[in-house]
Amino acid sequence: VPPMEGRDDSGVLAVEPVRDNLSFTLEAWPEAGVSLDFVLSPSVLTSAMRPASGEIDPEASETIENLVFKTAMRGHLDIQVFNRRVRVKGAFAVKVELACARCLEPFVGKIADNIDESLKLVERASGADSSWDGDLEVEDGRFDLAPLMAELFWLAWPRKALCRPDCAGLCPNCGANLNEPSSCSCGEGRGTTRH
Repeated sequence: VPPMEGRDDSGVLAVEPVRDNLSFTLEAWPEAGVSLDFVLSPSVLTSAMRPASGEIDPEASETIENLVFKTAMRGHLDIQVFNRRVRVKGAFAVKVELACARCLEPFVGKIADNIDESLKLVERASGADSSWDGDLEVEDGRFDLAPLMAELFWLAWPRKALCRPDCAGLCPNCGANLNEPSSCSCGEGRGTTRH
């Protein structure tokens, strides 16, 4: 993965590697913490959405299968470890295909959010299935933030995605897309306003 350039506090150009995983080792963790830019590819993010046991709600599984990522998830994280807790601050953004809540047409939308989480580190029981329950599991001295990013992705999912703020929606009579002037021939959709 190519490095990402940035400036440190002194204004000197610094080069940090961009990561396609968010797995870290606790051994010799720097006291000041870790600051990094990351890219999570769709395959890594989708994998983090599935519990290791394979048990998943069929409806959620269908949603995951139908996800169309248009970009990888990109962001920046500041990570600190203290007293068996991990503090994660930063931001992320990813573009996916969404369906407009008014006209039902697919469009590319951005899902983005800021991150400010404090999570407890717990040792993973030997042979236990991994599942996200709000704690970070430590296995062989390592922890992975990808399940957290998957959870934050779902929490940032828009409740009412619109292809554009002034989307006219569908004609209540014939179902034509009112964003396309010539699609409605019945005349019932003219002057229709959507909230």
